[in-house]
Amino acid sequence: MNISELKNLLQSNNVPSELYNLDGTGRKDERFCIERDGNVWIVYFSERGVKTTEIEFNSEGEACKYLLEQLTD
Repeated sequence: MNISELKNLLQSNNVPSELYNLDGTGRKDERFCIERDGNVWIVYFSERGVKTTEIEFNSEGEACKYLLEQLTD
């Protein structure tokens, strides 16, 4: 799975877009974010500008799967 596929799955599961940021632009506070940092993908929750629950993944697919689980459970 890639970010584009993740976005489609989140939309089809009616997950409000205010809960996540997938492209690194726009507002990042009070939502889950996914970003590429060199060779790793990072998923975190941003709260008042502070990254919390930051987890690194070796692939985009692993990061997307994790984020999908967090937002649909």
